[in-house]
Amino acid sequence: MKNNSVRKWSVVGGLILRDSDILLVANRRRGNLHLGKKGGIDWSPPGGVIDDGEDAISALKREVFEETGLRTSAWSELIYEVDVDFETLEMSLHVEVFEAIDWCGSLFFNDPDGIVEDGGFFSREECKAKLDASPIWVREPVSSYLFDQVPTRKSFSYRVTSDKDKNLIVERKL
Repeated sequence: MKNNSVRKWSVVGGLILRDSDILLVANRRRGNLHLGKKGGIDWSPPGGVIDDGEDAISALKREVFEETGLRTSAWSELIYEVDVDFETLEMSLHVEVFEAIDWCGSLFFNDPDGIVEDGGFFSREECKAKLDASPIWVREPVSSYLFDQVPTRKSFSYRVTSDKDKNLIVERKL
């Protein structure tokens, strides 16, 4: 049941390619939201929360620089979006994902939020292996992008609940 107290997170993600390799960053997770793996590492494209007063592209430029040291000057139109409804936690996540058209710099990991610990450019096959430990709402859309299988509607939607032992149950909404 939805109510007005649902906490809404707006997030942006950046797909950055070097030749045919894609940039992924290693994220240290401290909370229990992330599949219950407190302290675990997962991989994702760089990105983060859109701050109040920021538009998606401004937030993306800031987040990519903070997390990777790379400077971006141009981004594509929306590649895809992801919506995750965490029903039992009364929160929702909306992610907009874009591809970097122009970027420069060298990778440097000194995330002020202390989340991103490492990263690199990986082949499609290496990405697929690294994404295995990531939540399905990250893994499935990124894999679809890597293998040119993003749905025409450019949207992925998930519902997350939990069982009596507080294990997350994720189902894809069609």
